[in-house]
Amino acid sequence: MPSFLKNPILQAAASALALGVFTWGLSVRVPVRAELGKALDPEESRKLQETAAGLMRSEKWSDALDATLRLHAAYPESHIYIGQLAQIYDHLGKYKEEAALWEEYLIRAPRPIEGCPQIGDAYQKQGLSEQATAAFEKCLAIEPYNPDSIFYLGRAWERAGDLTKAAALYQRGIAVSPQYPDLQIGLARIRLRQGQPEEARGLAEKVLSRSQDNTDALLVMGLACQRLGDRKQAKKYLEHGSKLADDYTDFHLALAGIAEQDSDLNQAIAQYKRVTELDKTNLVAVQRLTTLQGGRQ
Repeated sequence: MPSFLKNPILQAAASALALGVFTWGLSVRVPVRAELGKALDPEESRKLQETAAGLMRSEKWSDALDATLRLHAAYPESHIYIGQLAQIYDHLGKYKEEAALWEEYLIRAPRPIEGCPQIGDAYQKQGLSEQATAAFEKCLAIEPYNPDSIFYLGRAWERAGDLTKAAALYQRGIAVSPQYPDLQIGLARIRLRQGQPEEARGLAEKVLSRSQDNTDALLVMGLACQRLGDRKQAKKYLEHGSKLADDYTDFHLALAGIAEQDSDLNQAIAQYKRVTELDKTNLVAVQRLTTLQGGRQ
């Protein structure tokens, strides 16, 4: 889903800035003191708005930050500049600052849902899983039937290992939005972990019937078929997925496992090698590769 000018509303806001749509800011007659100690009159505000919007379109994030900081200092309660700053900090990799701004955005914006899921993602990028989950819970509380918010919170619970809560939330999301693929795939992943490959396969089939190249659905489908004893079908789905997303290590790990089941030593070694090329820290692949290569000598 669930990379980004992250939010369509913020994209529109950036374009609107260039067009001077936000005239409320320009209507201020009394100059406002900016961060650098320079007062901003309406004409200066307009020029800064245009400059910031242009720099963002050009992905000159550091320069855009300077201009937007001055605007934010002049209009500190404007959710437009709060969101714009948060987006810039995201591109600059300053996720702590980004998260703090999205927290403020949720308080000040007329539609706080437009700060979701960015607020949770900003915490997740810092490795703060609990804070990310709390942020996604806030987002769901804003709009309890928003399928995106349902998905992001469900995925956070899934990652935390709370499979029962995650499954219930995914099911609630599917009831709200039956065609939402990530909700179906999320529930399918949980069913695999709960030892219910038949249900997992059925959920993945529904997604693939609408999108045959959905890599997440292909992976679940392959794993479900493997666990149901149909290795031929499993290989078909997994090989298709690995061609579409060669850097997705789970495909190679699954194909390596099937190759081992089929006593195809060379293929297993080739797949484990590919995993270690992509991720040298993958201990499963490293250990199996060492074992298989040692057995071949």
